[in-house]
Amino acid sequence: MKKVILALAFLFTLNVIFVSCRDTNKETENATEETSELQKEAENATEEAVEEATEVKEEAEKAVKETEEELDNSLDKAVKEDNEETETEGEQQS
Repeated sequence: MKKVILALAFLFTLNVIFVSCRDTNKETENATEETSELQKEAENATEEAVEEATEVKEEAEKAVKETEEELDNSLDKAVKEDNEETETEGEQQS
């Protein structure tokens, strides 16, 4: 009777060892797959962020160029008006 109980205990122990190893491997595989998916999502999010940042940079550069042009035009206009005022004042004094 002792041998039968010991044999059953031994078989149960072997069964538990092999089943638990399979479960651990499956959990590891699932964790690896989830990690891979998260990594892909992170890469996609990073790429999108870089693209958006590039677009914002380009828009900012365009805005700076437009502002520079408007400033130059305003300065040119102000200088012309000042020159015209100076000429009219000079003509009035003569």
